[in-house]
Amino acid sequence: MNRTMQGLSKKDQAALLARERKRRRSGDWGDWETLALMPGQAGSGWAAFITTAHRNKVFSVLDRQAEVGVRHLAVSSLSGQRPTWPEMQRIKDELAGPEATAVEVYPPRDQVVDEADMFHIWGLRGRLPFGLHIETIPPAATALRPQSS
Repeated sequence: MNRTMQGLSKKDQAALLARERKRRRSGDWGDWETLALMPGQAGSGWAAFITTAHRNKVFSVLDRQAEVGVRHLAVSSLSGQRPTWPEMQRIKDELAGPEATAVEVYPPRDQVVDEADMFHIWGLRGRLPFGLHIETIPPAATALRPQSS
């Protein structure tokens, strides 16, 4: 559960979580509000480079320009529940654009950072060199595919 909830009574926590569940089910998240942050205001480490945050009635998103051409979106909610795939796709579409490509990373064990109920996607410039649609598969890989007769 999000740290924001810790100072609330059990009754208030239950009411907020029920509202979040209802909004997630209905898709009525409300409008995004964008907040400008000073460097270091969002925390230390990678969070020190956050200069923008977005929030609506369900999700909060820390937004930073990472490496050249890479945009890091760190997503959280009051409940701490992992956003579903369609929810992350919607967040990506609404904040980075429907034409943007984003990935979720599963790093080597010694590079895992798991200090909060926060879920990360990285928006990339351009398309990935792999995919599920035939036109996204590199020619070298399609050459290995059996030819139909």
